[in-house]
Amino acid sequence: MSNTTGSIKSLLLIALASILLMSFVPVLIKWISANAVTIGIVRLTIGAAGIGVLVLFSKKRASVTRRDFIWLFLLGLFFAVHWYTYFQSIKMSDASLAAIGMATFGIHLLLLNRIFFKETINISDYFAIVISFIGIYIASPRTDIAADKLNGFLLSVFSGFVYACLPLINRRITRLSTNTRALGQFGFALLFFMLLLPQSDFNLSSYDWGGLVVLGVLSTLIAHTLWIKASTELPTKFTAVLYYCYVPIAILLSFIFLNETMNWQKLVGAGLIIAANIMVVFLHKTAPAR
Repeated sequence: MSNTTGSIKSLLLIALASILLMSFVPVLIKWISANAVTIGIVRLTIGAAGIGVLVLFSKKRASVTRRDFIWLFLLGLFFAVHWYTYFQSIKMSDASLAAIGMATFGIHLLLLNRIFFKETINISDYFAIVISFIGIYIASPRTDIAADKLNGFLLSVFSGFVYACLPLINRRITRLSTNTRALGQFGFALLFFMLLLPQSDFNLSSYDWGGLVVLGVLSTLIAHTLWIKASTELPTKFTAVLYYCYVPIAILLSFIFLNETMNWQKLVGAGLIIAANIMVVFLHKTAPAR
């Protein structure tokens, strides 16, 4: 029992370390001057290269069929759209607001599962949806419309929707290893970002390059690897709840490093959105298999 408890504690620490690294993403993106395309290309290059090495030395390799390539292509496409819109939302709005908007992905996933997999939505799910929309409304900035903060926040909500599409695609290729899917996701996403190469600008200061390296190595490659281990070995409901810790951490980091306001609208809105997602995790019941 003590070994099991110690193992769970270690995994929880690994999960929290991963979440902390991910929480720095909106802060760093807002901090540095590099645009969304430049950030995407650098992060994806580092991430794809690192995961490619892991796949290369992996003992378990599944053959990838033409059908798998199509799903991996779609995975990369949706991931590229998610990252591009998320990065743009951070640049347009506050880093903390973008993190709050992204947290709506759990509610989007609930609705998408209903549409594509006919999963049952019960009364508690509808209640969670209403709570989430109230949270979005409360968190929405109404005095900064001229500064594009509202548009940036709404763009992050859309990015959360696109992010919610990724698990649906992953369900089609579960026979492939997590790292193989991650490599396909990063690799194809990089190809899509390369189509936007004319919009990139690599004439950056050493300060900006340092931020990009931290984003690519710590907040992408290492955070991803740690999260794979934690989410694979911990119970699903543990990781589903722990994942949303990145929102309050991102709000706190944005307050400390970016001097962003920590008003009641952000805190209450974020709290309602997180509460709605956690309700879905614990109260949602899928339809019985037929």
